[in-house]
Amino acid sequence: MSAWSPDDHPLRLIEKSAPKDDPDPKALAAYGLLVRTAQEPDKVWLRFVDGRPLSPVTIQFLEWCCHKLAAQGKTALLLVWDNASWHLSHPVRAWIRAQNHRVKQEKKGVRILPCPLPTKSPWLNPIEARPISYRGAA
Repeated sequence: MSAWSPDDHPLRLIEKSAPKDDPDPKALAAYGLLVRTAQEPDKVWLRFVDGRPLSPVTIQFLEWCCHKLAAQGKTALLLVWDNASWHLSHPVRAWIRAQNHRVKQEKKGVRILPCPLPTKSPWLNPIEARPISYRGAA
């Protein structure tokens, strides 16, 4: 690592820890979906959650996306995902299978087609390189 610092004051990185009685969350996770259609400009849907991105929260995000897409008349979601553990977890994969089964049986709703990216290749995910502003987020 390189940084500008006076010679007589070398740069030191200090790991700070939160007090044990700190009421604020220790982490903030962001979920995002890049929505591309031929008829409209690209949109990014964002959801922020306290804590780590775990399977139950991921499922809630997918439910929210499916609901919004169904309201727009969409029937499928092509989901480009990296290999994060909360994307590959058994509960999330089982929920996607159940969702797709429900949509097929009821003939309504949004099917999900997950497309996993190769390991360590975030540049292939189109949402990674997008500048995101809060005004553009839904």
